Amino acid sequence: MSRLDELTEAAHCRTAERDEARAKVAALQRQATALEDDLAASRTSLRRMIREGYLPSA
Repeated sequence: MSRLDELTEAAHCRTAERDEARAKVAALQRQATALEDDLAASRTSLRRMIREGYLPSA
């Protein structure tokens, strides 16, 4: 195998690794957005419960 072939193969591997990393980042960003939405909804619900006095006793 020539040096050029080795470098070409290495470049393809790095490209595949980069694409996989980008896909993971995108998935994690979607997950973070969903979790932020859930947190905001929980906070809103808790505020409403506090205002209305419907907090369960511990």
